[in-house]
Amino acid sequence: MVKLRVVDDFSGFKELGSVWNMLLQKSLDNDVFSTWEWLWNWWKHFGKGRSLRVLVAEEGGEIIGIAPFMLSKYSFGRIGSLRRIEFISFPHGDYNNFILPERSPIECVKLLLEGLLDFSDWNLLDLRDIRDNSMTAECLRKICSSKDFRLKLLDGTLCPYVNLPSSFDAFMARLSRNVRRNLRKRLKKLQANYRVEFKSQKYFSSLDKAMEAFFKLHQERWKSRGMKGAFASEEFKGFHLDVAKTFDERGWLDLRFLIVDNVPVAAAYTFDYNFKKYGYLTGFDPEFAKYGVGNLLKMHLVEECIRKGFREYDLTRDFEPYKADWATGVRKNLVARLVRGGMFAKTYCWALEKSFTQWLSSKFGAHLTFEDD
Repeated sequence: MVKLRVVDDFSGFKELGSVWNMLLQKSLDNDVFSTWEWLWNWWKHFGKGRSLRVLVAEEGGEIIGIAPFMLSKYSFGRIGSLRRIEFISFPHGDYNNFILPERSPIECVKLLLEGLLDFSDWNLLDLRDIRDNSMTAECLRKICSSKDFRLKLLDGTLCPYVNLPSSFDAFMARLSRNVRRNLRKRLKKLQANYRVEFKSQKYFSSLDKAMEAFFKLHQERWKSRGMKGAFASEEFKGFHLDVAKTFDERGWLDLRFLIVDNVPVAAAYTFDYNFKKYGYLTGFDPEFAKYGVGNLLKMHLVEECIRKGFREYDLTRDFEPYKADWATGVRKNLVARLVRGGMFAKTYCWALEKSFTQWLSSKFGAHLTFEDD
């Protein structure tokens, strides 16, 4: 018989670390953003003001499925508030999933959702960035069609990716003639003026030094466009320092740099996991933009992926223009929503579906509500 238990405290979540990834390896949606290491580090930095709501399905004393949920409470001033069930690491994880068994995954998802309904302290289930081709998405589609739950499945962000052939020459032949010409021309020009090297985080005296170089390049890129950049937030920076250290220990971190005359001018913060590369964030020195250093580094990364026998280079969430020249396909992320009650929650979901949320937040303000335990 399958039983459900709830993990809602820090120590219980920590204890799950010993079995989490073993289960994930056997699951049907094994990606880096579902690892215990990613979620644990995120919770350490961003869990304040939220409540853990990790639902664990067990059979015969063994864990067979996990819903990595949290409860977040948002206030919109005088007009209303939300008590929202979300995936842990929202909004920073590019993909979110249930951890499901190969046997009877739909029944496992139903059990986890039914367990969630036993709690009366939430009014909106808002699960974002579910990969369209995942088992989680397939199960949710079937649940929606059966109408067992008042669940809606909606299209979310686009996620480009690169299917990798068996050779780098085959990959280059797939690019447009114009892209190939520009890459070769810019690399030749850069090599004529500088000593050019491609290095990993191991080039630096410490991982902290490598991350600081990456943060600097990322911020320089966005500041040149009049924008703050992701690492203007010290909390976000601290989170990724911890992720980088943990992933480096596991062999999952690949922080790559294009270096000219011993100076880093482009960086790519990527994760190597389950024979796949995940490109998370990049950066470059605007002074070297004329050389297309970001694209030259990406070309090097593709070559390395093929050398390692990877099957895919996932460019992750959002189809930004700089990804278009490289992508061989595009997937969708999905959003699963269930409004439990309350006019404000219904209005909020309507606003989201009408792309009205930005106006709502700017007009009335919205912030996470912090409460003492």
